[in-house]
Amino acid sequence: MCGRYLFKQNDDEELHDWIQQLNLSDTHDLSLGEVFPSQKTIVLSAPGTPMIMRWGLKKWDDKGLIINARSESVKDSPFFKEHLNYRRCLIKADAFFEWDKNKQKNLVTDPSSKPLYMAGLYDDSTEIPTFAILTDEAEGDFRKLHTRVPLFIPEAYLQKYIDDGASLLEDFRNLKQIDLIYESQAAQISLF
Repeated sequence: MCGRYLFKQNDDEELHDWIQQLNLSDTHDLSLGEVFPSQKTIVLSAPGTPMIMRWGLKKWDDKGLIINARSESVKDSPFFKEHLNYRRCLIKADAFFEWDKNKQKNLVTDPSSKPLYMAGLYDDSTEIPTFAILTDEAEGDFRKLHTRVPLFIPEAYLQKYIDDGASLLEDFRNLKQIDLIYESQAAQISLF
């Protein structure tokens, strides 16, 4: 689930504001389009408060990265519990990518074209903070594509997630999921 996401499709005023807030003169080492695990990008530590983070929490055995975490079990996980309690973040995206059973890449969006805010956790004990995206069980038609989706936070509740996300996690999980749409990104080949 969500092994890549689309941070921004287009350069916009909000992105320029974030770059200014971060006092960045050069963004060449940041992923500001399609974001892959282990890449640095901009994540929100609070609504309107950008931070540079790397996607993927270092595994407890130092063998690989954890890019997603199941929202159903993070409260009870010795690895995730402290992050959930003290270090929550928001991953803003225009879309995310999912692969179907035929291994075809699909672009997944909100049909209203609104940005997606994915719930996340981060670790700031490293030189560059790292993050993971919380996931939930997929509902409705999306299950045809995949059984997991990011845990989305409605725009009206972004600060609530940052402030009280640990105690309200079940409430966020019980919100109605976005009716996502997806389209294959496979190249169309024409015989004529």
